[in-house]
Amino acid sequence: MLDTLALFEDAITKIEQDLEKLGHVDAIIVTGDITDHGDVESYDAFKAVIRRLGIPYFVIPGNHDLRSSMHHCFENLTPATSEEINWVKHFPDLDIIGLDTVIPGQGGGRLSPTALAFLEHALTRHPDKPALIAMHHPPFASGIQFMDAIGLEGVDEMAEILEKSPREVRIICGHLHNSIVSTIGGATVLSSPATASSFLTDHRSDAPVGFTQDPGGYMLHEWNKGFRSTYLPLPPSGTLYPF
Repeated sequence: MLDTLALFEDAITKIEQDLEKLGHVDAIIVTGDITDHGDVESYDAFKAVIRRLGIPYFVIPGNHDLRSSMHHCFENLTPATSEEINWVKHFPDLDIIGLDTVIPGQGGGRLSPTALAFLEHALTRHPDKPALIAMHHPPFASGIQFMDAIGLEGVDEMAEILEKSPREVRIICGHLHNSIVSTIGGATVLSSPATASSFLTDHRSDAPVGFTQDPGGYMLHEWNKGFRSTYLPLPPSGTLYPF
């Protein structure tokens, strides 16, 4: 069994060390799958560990999360009466837009009409500011077939919204446990590696369905007259864990 909490604690220790070299960080964005089963106890454990960094953090749900538990455990989300967790955080030179792609009880995701309308409205505000969009499910096919089978619906509609926006946009996502770069609607999109496990880059139809602890990592995203995104590795294990 993979001890994801212990691995997350190790990841935070490594990030603490990296921060000495990276300098000031405005915020941490967690692109979903904070827990395995969406229980309150796991969210509380996550909060206890990530608070060590002393940096504001923003969360969006993944397919392993439960919205009801997240509303209970995290402040400053959308009102608890809202079915989806979509939000905007404003910084002096950048807006961060969080989109909820969860279909409760399913591995795949969907950009609902609510999420798409939220995105379109958010992009119309401050049209001269760049925007960083965070979501769990990637708006592209990864080539990893067992993951693409639980991909994202609503990609074409999202592309239309992005193509109409005058903003410079970058998109970040999770779900794939792997670092992949693609494009949608003229915007660059990057999937972030996971802190605890990774999926093998194997495009064969009979590829083994499982994950390893290699390579693992996180991304540093910066805006300074343009976007810059840097992959930072975490210590690997290499052990294969089948589902």
